[in-house]
Amino acid sequence: MGMCAYFVPVTGEQIALFTEEPEEPDELIAFLFPNDLDQEPEGRIDADKAWHAIHFLLNGSAMPEETDPAPAIFGGEPIGEELDYGPARVLQPAEVQALAATLAGIDAAQLRARYVPEQLTEADIYPSMWDRNDDTDLDYVIENYLRMAAFYSGAAERGDGVLLYIA
Repeated sequence: MGMCAYFVPVTGEQIALFTEEPEEPDELIAFLFPNDLDQEPEGRIDADKAWHAIHFLLNGSAMPEETDPAPAIFGGEPIGEELDYGPARVLQPAEVQALAATLAGIDAAQLRARYVPEQLTEADIYPSMWDRNDDTDLDYVIENYLRMAAFYSGAAERGDGVLLYIA
C-alpha cells in the first residue's frame, strides 16, 4: 500500500475543537476516519506517494526544517495522537494563506527545472523509483503538486486551516 499524504480543510472552529483537549483525541480521530474508513472527511485530497518528492522539490531537503520556504507537506503544529506515520499536523488559516501564495508562485516548469532524479535517489526520497529515468515519474509528481497547490488555494480563499497527515 505505501505512505500517502492527505490534506483536509478545516475551519477555525474545528481547529479549536481539536486542540482544546489534546489528551482526548476522539473528535480528531472521528473526523479524520469517519465510520472506520468507510468514508473520508469532506474536501480531503491526497498527494498519493508523491508527497516526499514534492517536499524535496519545494524545499531542497529530504527532511523538514523550520526554515522550509514551502512547508506544504510537513508544516504546522502536531495535533492529536500518533497516527500511522506521526501525528496529524494543523496549519492555521493565516499559515494556509501564506503557503497558498508561495505555492501560487511555483509552477510546473519550475518543478521540472528542479527535478534531478539522481538527487532524489541520493536523498532517499520515497518511494524509491527515481532511477528509472522516466518522464512519467516527474509527470506524476507535478500532477499531484498541482492538485495540492489548488487545494491550498481553495482553502486560503475560504479562510480555512488545513489538517495534514501521512498514512
